Amino acid sequence: MNTVARAGGLVTRVAARLPRPEVLLVWLLVAHVVMKLLIYPLTMNAPAYNDEQQYYDSARALSNLVRDVFAFNTPDGAELERNVVGSGWFMPGMAILMAPLFVVFPDAADPLCRAYLGLASFLVLLWAVGSLRKRLGTGYAVLFVAFPALLPSWVLMSFTAYGDPLSGVVLIVLVAHVVDMLRKLRGGEPPAWKEAVQLGLLAIAVLYLRSSTSIVLAVLGGVTLVAALLLLRGVQRWRAVGAAAVAGLVCMVLLAPWSIAASKSLDTRVVTTTTVPISLANTFGDREQICFGKCDPDSYLWFRPLRYAREVGRATGESEVVVEKQMSDYALRDLTRRDYARQAWWNIGSYFFIPANFVRYIAPDGGRGAVGEVGEEVAWWSTYLLYVPFFLLMLISMLFVQLRSLEAQILDAITKLALLALFVQPFVHIAGSRYWTTAGPLFMVAAVGFVRESQVRRRPGLPVRERLEGTDAQLSQWLKPVQLSLSGVFALTLVVLGLMAI
Repeated sequence: MNTVARAGGLVTRVAARLPRPEVLLVWLLVAHVVMKLLIYPLTMNAPAYNDEQQYYDSARALSNLVRDVFAFNTPDGAELERNVVGSGWFMPGMAILMAPLFVVFPDAADPLCRAYLGLASFLVLLWAVGSLRKRLGTGYAVLFVAFPALLPSWVLMSFTAYGDPLSGVVLIVLVAHVVDMLRKLRGGEPPAWKEAVQLGLLAIAVLYLRSSTSIVLAVLGGVTLVAALLLLRGVQRWRAVGAAAVAGLVCMVLLAPWSIAASKSLDTRVVTTTTVPISLANTFGDREQICFGKCDPDSYLWFRPLRYAREVGRATGESEVVVEKQMSDYALRDLTRRDYARQAWWNIGSYFFIPANFVRYIAPDGGRGAVGEVGEEVAWWSTYLLYVPFFLLMLISMLFVQLRSLEAQILDAITKLALLALFVQPFVHIAGSRYWTTAGPLFMVAAVGFVRESQVRRRPGLPVRERLEGTDAQLSQWLKPVQLSLSGVFALTLVVLGLMAI
């Protein structure tokens, strides 16, 4: 804790020398743009990498759909089924984002694709900064631009078709909306219908960009509903319940086209994606037994079982998704708790400790040349310089609670809930160096809140906590055990997982 205290003191001294938050925000946005311009040459000639190819193909299929609609032609259903739905592994959010590019430039080359993605991510970032400034204050907007938007690997990822970074940007905006809504509920004001629609739109945007956020969305939705029931009375309570229903309806209505199309194509019920069975089998099962024995060795790890499931499905008349579940159960039949725990620790390491790997993945086929390699190394190591302090502070913050104000308690509880929901992924899926980008903005919120709490506790002669009365005092009393429970869940999970791995 002495180290944290010294870090807090350093932060205070640095902050005293900085310009006003509004001015600093502008300069940080300029720095972000400069960094994007410097990193773009590292990515511009990089072809689609792994899953990106699916997003590119899906975007081209959607662009053809747009052309067919405006030309009054019958859409090519087979192309949509093959390239948009596919095996139901990928939500179409990034494909929808990229489709306008291929409407205008059907044969867009790699440099144009990368530039378009970089520009689109920048516009989303500007929107998020404005929303955070309005709901959480200019300070949080400044810190969001500082981390993760000035992290070289995050900036490089913003030129890719992976939805992880953008889902994190939209998710932090959703969290800010929830905090603002709770602020109004404390004052006895139910959510307006417009705000309910906004929440539904934000939720479906996050989900379409990254299906693994479904748990987070369910948790945040549950929190807002419970808060409305506890904090409001009479007609205001029913108005809040109605607003919650509107938000849920907006989300479900916009999810329905994807869910219906995927369910029809795969001949089974699909809500978001179908990756869980094969993910569990490949991550925790015996890979030599996934195809009820060895799979075809000439295919990519993830597509070996997929191709086998399709062949079995055609032969038996079963949905390939049903076959995948059977294959997964077979591959997992001998899994022990020790093997599960050790693989989960490996996934956790991959999730958190290699944040710069995509700097080397998103590269031209022929390499970057001497200058490009220098740029790659600079981006690689500078990523760690900024990432590690925020990451460590985030981990520490998960073990402590923030009590300096009711607003801090609310933000701390919501951040912990959201992070715990996101951290489910390493327990069910092979984790990689891009997945942390969805949680990255929340790393910042957790880390900064903890440092601020430490600073407040060190102030001599000044109260650590604000004075609360009435409903706010009662809410603060409710929140403290919730915060402690969330920290306890985080710590207990790590301890139990560690004991299981021994």
